[in-house]
Amino acid sequence: MRFFTILFSFGCLVALTFTSCENAKPKNSTFAISGATLFDGTGAEAISNSIIIVREGRIECVGEQGDCSIPSNAETIDASGKYITPGMIDAHMHFSQTGFFDGRPDAMDITDEYPFPDVAAYQKQNPQRYYDSYLCSGITGVYDVGGFSWTIDLQEEAENNPKAPHVAAAGPLLTPAPGAPFDLPSDRVLVNLDSEETGVKTVQYLSSLGSTGIKFWQINTRSDEYKDWVSTAAEEIRKEGNQMIAHATTLEQAKFALENGAKLLVHSVGDVEVDEEFLEMAKENGTYYNPTLIVSAGYMLAYKAAADIEPIPVNDPNGCIDTRTKELITTASQFKDHPRLTENFKERLRSFNYEEDMPEVIQYENLKTIHESGIPVVVGTDAGNPGTLHGVSIFDELEAMQSAGITAEDLIVMATKNGAESMRRGDDFGTLEVGKFGNLIILDENPSQDISNMRSLSHVMIKGNLIEVGSSK
Repeated sequence: MRFFTILFSFGCLVALTFTSCENAKPKNSTFAISGATLFDGTGAEAISNSIIIVREGRIECVGEQGDCSIPSNAETIDASGKYITPGMIDAHMHFSQTGFFDGRPDAMDITDEYPFPDVAAYQKQNPQRYYDSYLCSGITGVYDVGGFSWTIDLQEEAENNPKAPHVAAAGPLLTPAPGAPFDLPSDRVLVNLDSEETGVKTVQYLSSLGSTGIKFWQINTRSDEYKDWVSTAAEEIRKEGNQMIAHATTLEQAKFALENGAKLLVHSVGDVEVDEEFLEMAKENGTYYNPTLIVSAGYMLAYKAAADIEPIPVNDPNGCIDTRTKELITTASQFKDHPRLTENFKERLRSFNYEEDMPEVIQYENLKTIHESGIPVVVGTDAGNPGTLHGVSIFDELEAMQSAGITAEDLIVMATKNGAESMRRGDDFGTLEVGKFGNLIILDENPSQDISNMRSLSHVMIKGNLIEVGSSK
């Protein structure tokens, strides 16, 4: 992947590799991209012969040929025969997690080989590798909906980094769980919600740090006392002007979250069909729904690789996956004798078929019902979990959502406008409109015919800076 800016006075391309311009700042530049079929992300009809002007990182004009006056200093790009959409948003990911079990010792403990404190420190110190993976995959904004408190700091760091997507981050999660193997003495991912005071103080602290959202991970709806603690914390979230995020996988949990004003549900309701009460509550709240269809299957694929049954299938023709992650997944079979991988479990893994077994039908049905009811849906992968890799997993998630009966045209909106709105940045990006950031992708194939055509990515623009995807291009 090559990061480059255009120097207009010389009329030439100056290539800057990601590794050699760690502190480079983008040149002020103006682009005029013409001739492409443009989808602006709003759901409006595509512009078949478009022009878009981006000056100093912002969209100055967009419309049909002739609608925009091309500045004299603009670098003109003929995109005839190509397609443009806004940059995509992965509305559910985790910078704290690696895509393998070294980042989730609760799922399989490999801390003898990969001590978790070392893994956590590396994650904190090296976010750029994931920035690169996301941009390479056409993703110009990400929402980290749960992790160490340092992830909140990435919001400002990424905003000022010309080689990074926009970041929103929630930080540590409130949960009934007393702790987890991925907590550290000096920093926790999970905060045990054990009193009203704990909830209020956690909300106040994370909001003061600048968190975008406060997430509740699992909700114990069987305990009236715990539900009271959640409600008190939710009221504090409203006072702080923040938003409630909920990991709620049952209808009962999801309804309780909606009763308390949840603005983002980050997983499918997967136990029963959603009912009319759920739909009305979600619409009244203005809640966004993220189905995360592929993450459970990702775990199974990671376990299969660790058991030396078959490698994790990876479709990465542009080389978007970072080197360390590649090393992890290609050496997964070293754990084939791990005690977690019992013979009974291995038999289950051998019979698991990705196409046939993911996800459960109820998740597909609920997604379609929720979308058809008018509730905004976002695209989020839960990347960082074992088998769900940063960046490239968005294509699998989009294809799974299309299989659920969502049209490609609607998926474009879900992956752009809706995602940006869910991370409270809809005024800044997510659609190709005047005044917003110049965040867009250029495709060789029509994404409105088949969402798999999002894979035909040739270029990404982030904050007005153009990236050519694939080192061979």
